[in-house]
Amino acid sequence: MTRRTAALRRASERLRLLATTDEVTGLHNRRFFLTRWALECARAKRYQRPLACLMIDLNNFKQVNDRLGHLMGDLVLKQVAQHLKRGLRDSDLLARFGGDEFIVALPETTPERAARVAEKLRHIRISLPHGDVNGVPPVSLSVGMSRLKHPQDTPEELLKAADQSLYAWKQRVHQSSSVEGDPHLSLA
Repeated sequence: MTRRTAALRRASERLRLLATTDEVTGLHNRRFFLTRWALECARAKRYQRPLACLMIDLNNFKQVNDRLGHLMGDLVLKQVAQHLKRGLRDSDLLARFGGDEFIVALPETTPERAARVAEKLRHIRISLPHGDVNGVPPVSLSVGMSRLKHPQDTPEELLKAADQSLYAWKQRVHQSSSVEGDPHLSLA
């Protein structure tokens, strides 16, 4: 009976991990993030504390998957996850949001500090294991940011604002690349 109970506990814990963890990167998954994000928003509003959100998208990732295959893509995702973890505090909430998007909740973080974190993450470059393989450039990050401004801001509105900021950043980088060459080196 004791063995069965212990086995059932291990199985239950394994299922909980599978439900809240991204299997490729080992980070939290979207479901876990959204639950915690709602709690972080409520806490920040209740105590009138700063809160920011970063939405992160990988540049050149489609080329990795298309030219080098999904196994190499998974390797790149794992490397990005490691770099992001090293660039964030333990109190920050990092998750893979889906595909090649990551998201970060920055509790107790002023807008100025969040902007510095975003800029630091934009400098990350993931080189492929064998250098420039098949003309695929290193993977870089685009980062959008939002912050809690008003008590009536909802968690969903903050996520949408971070996504719009990300899109605006990617547009700016794309426009700059048309004029200046590689935007990731000049704007990162």
